[in-house]
Amino acid sequence: MKKLTFLFLILFSISFSSCSSDNDSDSSNNGNNQLYVRFTVSGINYDLNPTTISSLQRLIMAEQNTNNAYKRISLWMPINPVNGSHTITDDFPTDNNLETLYNADFWIDDMIYTATSGIFEVTEFDEEYIKGSFSFVGEDENGDTIEITNGTFRAYR
Repeated sequence: MKKLTFLFLILFSISFSSCSSDNDSDSSNNGNNQLYVRFTVSGINYDLNPTTISSLQRLIMAEQNTNNAYKRISLWMPINPVNGSHTITDDFPTDNNLETLYNADFWIDDMIYTATSGIFEVTEFDEEYIKGSFSFVGEDENGDTIEITNGTFRAYR
């Protein structure tokens, strides 16, 4: 009985260490399994965790609430975006443009800055992830503008 217990203990230890090494190799994969939305606004760098929502369009959204200040970025694109560079516009989504429309907005508390111009680049779109970069100028309802720069993202498809 002692031999059988010892054998099970050894097998358990080997399987446990095997699982650990698998996890270690995933985390040392230069962040390739990491999900993020990173960007700069007015000299402040943001690094947020994204959520992907798909309906008529694909939305990658990331939000943060720190020190009672709510911030959110929304990146809108077609359900099946095409790799390459795309112009961000403030066009309203319609049945005719859902397959080609790229929009973005940035929220600071209750102020919404809707992208009026910018670039959205899709560099990876596979069965699991979407990855790319973005930059845009947004305008609020008062005509004030804000510039979003150095934007990168990697999210679930």
